[in-house]
Amino acid sequence: MPSVEGGSPLIEAAKLGRDEKVKEIITSGYHGNETDDGGKTALHWAAEYGYLEVVCTLIAFQQDMNCMDHKQQTPLLLACLHKRQEVCTVLIESGCDVNIAGFNGMTPLHRAVHSNMESVVDLLCESGADVNARNAYLCTPLHEAMRTANENVVRRLIQYGADVNAMSKNKMSPFLTAVFYFKIAQRNTYICLEPILELLIKNHAQLGQSDGQWTPLSSTVNLENSYIAMLLILHGCKIVAPGKYSRSLLVEMFTRCDPHLVKLFVAAGYQVTQDEVEQCSKRVPTFSRSFLRLTFPGIDHGKGQLETLQWLRERVVRPFSLCELSRTAIRHALNDAGGDTTILKRIPQLPLPVSIQQFIALRGSVPQTECLFINSSDNEQLN
Repeated sequence: MPSVEGGSPLIEAAKLGRDEKVKEIITSGYHGNETDDGGKTALHWAAEYGYLEVVCTLIAFQQDMNCMDHKQQTPLLLACLHKRQEVCTVLIESGCDVNIAGFNGMTPLHRAVHSNMESVVDLLCESGADVNARNAYLCTPLHEAMRTANENVVRRLIQYGADVNAMSKNKMSPFLTAVFYFKIAQRNTYICLEPILELLIKNHAQLGQSDGQWTPLSSTVNLENSYIAMLLILHGCKIVAPGKYSRSLLVEMFTRCDPHLVKLFVAAGYQVTQDEVEQCSKRVPTFSRSFLRLTFPGIDHGKGQLETLQWLRERVVRPFSLCELSRTAIRHALNDAGGDTTILKRIPQLPLPVSIQQFIALRGSVPQTECLFINSSDNEQLN
């Protein structure tokens, strides 16, 4: 494909969005696909600037839709990058290759997700785009969706088979990626964290997948998100004792989260120690309740923590019963059998009475408020 210094008349007309001039040049006998100094064709420029009529004209006259410029950009990649939604639609429906990866391995689907173009994401998925394509950092389109916090896009990618456990180059799962971008987002701009994480959990995300520092449970406790932490426990994440030099997750829960989460954590099989009880006692606010009500309106004021602390003191001297040990062992076995994913669909398959199935599912083991964290579909599985 010849390169034209400064651009051919066709390229210049496309840059200006002059559709009639483009038609005139083509109908006068022009049939080439010349590029400018940057390797861009007229279609590249029309797609980048969003000149829909020019794009349609060039496609009708057989302009190469899959040509790459010197920066490894196809017209579709440029249209996705610049959020030219109508141009993307025309290019895809006209049969361009939807899986050509450009610079850093970014595919059109990566860019459409990053640009938050829901309809283009739908069209790309329907047109055979690889939902598990990896860029140079091993990130998939689902990782990109975690950045933009678009629940509809996440749901769509999962419907088309996106791997909810794909690990990026720095060992970040989609779950941990969502948590990370929530933490660094400006206040109140990442508003879909809970629905997105719940989607991942219920679509077989690994419950203990770690980047070497954080797990889904420890990261959500750090965010003070009791709802997702409870979901992780109820869905069967493994309960393990802390390492010799690691911080106690139970103490972090006691400090940061709803007091009921601590009880659920212990009911799921965590063996609390006397040292942890003492650490928890030091985390109870020592200010007067009147001061706390004025300074931090709406917080617990320590009442729930004091009740939980007393419960922990009683629990630390009382060993697990045989029934509780059996429940923990069964839950861990179900976790292993399911590849560290949700166990709620497996519990009803156990050849056991419903009452025992509910005991294994932690129904009734903690106050009724915790049971409300299982939605109606999960309740149906256990009844």
